[in-house]
Formats: sequence, C-alpha cells, structure tokens
Amino acid sequence: MNKNICPACGSENIKKNKRVKYIEMPFGGKKSTEIIEYECNTCGTSGDFFNKNEEHLQKIISELKNESISNILNNFTDNHISLASIERALDIPQRTLTKWKNKTVNPSSTGIALFRFLRLFPWLLEVAENKYNYVKAQKIQMKSAFNKMLESMSFNQTDFVKAGIVTTSNQLYLYLQYEQNIASSQNTQTIVNNDNMQIIDNKPSIEYSKEIPSTCTFQQLSRKKKRIKKKKKTRI
Repeated sequence: MNKNICPACGSENIKKNKRVKYIEMPFGGKKSTEIIEYECNTCGTSGDFFNKNEEHLQKIISELKNESISNILNNFTDNHISLASIERALDIPQRTLTKWKNKTVNPSSTGIALFRFLRLFPWLLEVAENKYNYVKAQKIQMKSAFNKMLESMSFNQTDFVKAGIVTTSNQLYLYLQYEQNIASSQNTQTIVNNDNMQIIDNKPSIEYSKEIPSTCTFQQLSRKKKRIKKKKKTRI
C-alpha cells in the first residue's frame, strides 16, 4: 500500500487542507473552486503534492476560455459587426466563429489570443479589411487614437455635444461640436492645438486644419443662428 509522503523530506507526517481558489480569465469572468493542498509538519513544505487539482483546474480554465471567446464575439455582434465579415477579413473558415460562440468547438490558444487583441483594438479588423496596407493602417490607427483622445477630454457636459475626426487623402480634421442657448450672456470657443488648450471668448467658429506634412492654417467659418439654440462646431 502506497503511503502519502512529503516530496521534500520523505516524512509521512503530513496533513491535508482545503481552500478556495479563484481563477480569472480576460473577458471570461471569474470562477471559484475548492482545491486540496498538503502541508508537511516536519519540514513545512506545502502544496499539491500528488497533483490532485490539476485535471479539475484545467477543466475550469477551458470553460473560462470558451466563455471568454463567446463574450468577445457577442460584443462584436452587439456592436453590429457580423461574424461573417470578421471571417472574411481574417480569412477564417466559414462558420468557425459561430461554433466558437456557441461553444460547440474549443478555440485554439492562438485564436483566443488573436480575439483578445481584436476586443481591445477593434480597428485592427479594419486594417485586415484593407489587406494590411501599411499607409492605410497608419491612418486607421491615428483615427482611432484621436477619437479616443477626444472622448477622454473633459468638457462641460451641458454644452458638449459631439467630437469626431474626418480624414481625407492629405488632411486630418478633428472637431468638437457645442450647443448653447442664445440667451447665454457669453459664448465660449475652445481650440485645442499641438501645444496646449486655449479658451477664446466671443469668437466665431474657427476651423483648424492640419495638412500633412504642411503647416497648420486657420480659416473662419460662418456662424449659424437659430431662434432658441445655436450650434457651434470647432474643427481641430
């Protein structure tokens, strides 16, 4: 009959303990499970001496990976990105993603890693759709980065309406759109340039355009007035 002994010192004076272990997976959530560990009363070594937990833990990790991929694919469909279009862009066999989403087929480790990146940086799908063209990829990345930058800026939420970016073959326009009451005693225009942020009072809308790689220019835009409200759009 085999006896349980400490793998470090060979002592049979060991005790069994149970504890709860939490396993977390990116985009897959968290699960808790009970595991068994042993502790040697002679030398103090502790751990899973006899690999009692390995199979059980691997099963939970596999379940969380499947849940992770399913959540990522559901996020794409919720944002109106079809699984078929992703398969075409990435040259993935048809209906592969549907099987992953429904958890009927386990995704590979490579596939899991790829879709975690796509979940974090959805603009990579647009790069794939453009056949990984380097120049187009740069523009797509810059457009995404500027949109995120504008979204993170702190504006007066009662006046701030929208921020965005428009690109042409040789120009890049960043714009901020405001809406204020005409009854307001003072109108404010915010211009953001490469150096700092300036607040300019009682000025008409200004378009700030940057031609690549030429210098920046300012152009006056016409003001539109309405009976109750007026909109001001700043292009940066």
